[in-house]
Amino acid sequence: MRTKTKHVVICGKVVDELSKFEDNEFDLIVADPPFNKDKDYGEFTDDNRKLEDYYSWVEDWIRLSFQKLKETGGFYIYINTQHLGRLQVICEKYGIWRNTIAWHYTNPTPSKKSYPKTWSAFLFFTKTDSYKFFEVERMRVHHTCVDRYDDKVIRLYDCWSDVSKLASGYLAQQECVFYPRTKNRIFTYQLPLELLRRIVLTSTDEGDEVLDLFSHSGTTSCACKECGRNSVAVEVNPEYCEWINKRLNKVNRWTLVKDIPHSRSKETF
Repeated sequence: MRTKTKHVVICGKVVDELSKFEDNEFDLIVADPPFNKDKDYGEFTDDNRKLEDYYSWVEDWIRLSFQKLKETGGFYIYINTQHLGRLQVICEKYGIWRNTIAWHYTNPTPSKKSYPKTWSAFLFFTKTDSYKFFEVERMRVHHTCVDRYDDKVIRLYDCWSDVSKLASGYLAQQECVFYPRTKNRIFTYQLPLELLRRIVLTSTDEGDEVLDLFSHSGTTSCACKECGRNSVAVEVNPEYCEWINKRLNKVNRWTLVKDIPHSRSKETF
């Protein structure tokens, strides 16, 4: 019998909302913060801070995140290469480094005055040495994505090069979320579901509690619902919160990991 899961979307600032949770409450925390690149995430997000102010703000919610993490929990933060080193140093104050997972994509954003960026990273930390990590699920989810029609199981390493970055316009992939009857993307940025499925499946049990910080498009929460985990999403933009709930309402729970489809129709509302 499958465990019934619960999915909550909280509209608020991450530091404020983290303070309201109990210590040692979550089995997994996934954070996808703004990169301080002056992108427009709406009036509620300042993405153009002084660099030291940005790092001070980052440390505030990283410190709180580890307080809210269970002793067996995992902490993942998605970050670009500019801030990777500094954020690893901050995380090492509060947790134990396990991996830097390179997500290498073949569709980088063009750049005129620097080398086009072809990868970004997930930092994987734990609170203690007694943490959840599931080898079988790690291999199975990779098998689902890459070799679904092959009996061979392929191990998943710390460089993920088989998942493309989601694009816009006529190049948009099937999982991109659009406004109704348009080709306009709802979210400023959206991570592929496959990346978050891997994290959820390898670092949690069915029925575990997952905290989705800077939820933005709600992808982590959607992966949790698919895979039978509970989720709490924290997002400051009220419009995004509404769309996250709509997106969650369209997500179905899969019975087995192998039921995850190789491709899906475009998500429209």
